[in-house]
Amino acid sequence: MRLRVDIERPAPRKVEPAAAAVRKGGVIIYPTDTGYAFGCALSSVKGIATLRRLKGVESGSRKHLAMMVNEIADFGKYGIMDNRVFRMARRILPGPYTIILKASQGVPRPMKNRDHEIGLRMPDNAVCRMLVDLVGEPLLVGSVMSADDEPELEDPELYEARYRGDAECLIDGGPLWPSPSTVLRAGHEDIEVLREGQGPIPD
Repeated sequence: MRLRVDIERPAPRKVEPAAAAVRKGGVIIYPTDTGYAFGCALSSVKGIATLRRLKGVESGSRKHLAMMVNEIADFGKYGIMDNRVFRMARRILPGPYTIILKASQGVPRPMKNRDHEIGLRMPDNAVCRMLVDLVGEPLLVGSVMSADDEPELEDPELYEARYRGDAECLIDGGPLWPSPSTVLRAGHEDIEVLREGQGPIPD
């Protein structure tokens, strides 16, 4: 199922079928501030397994998965961070950043990497925010195009055909140029830049 939406002003009635698919445990493809992404509900073990397969991220690997939330407070709910990291997050979010934190007890085991870390995102994107609101819980977010690939215009029509058997729904916001998020890991003593992407490196 392909849903055409205005990514600047999405209508809830047009996004709702995708949210319903996520609530039932399915995987969808949707536009974000960094390009098209796979998504599923944080509570869906089946969805997480499918997303891992699509992204080539094996369970138990050091590569992290990321989730998308709408509130800064959720960073403290799902991740472990000190006041220094909280202040940084409040300064740069919402925006094109992924912040890697140690996972809290509230994060399902299939979501965590070998080091018990997760990525947290809070995009400045109307479709993303609406999906989280409609689903009622965080969504996993994993770029359809790898950051290691040569950037090319993402065509939702091609994605619909390619992932027809894996994704139950595709939100079509038109062709998009991918631009990866900046990835920051919050350690005990410093903040490490793992990837310099769209978001400026915070001071």
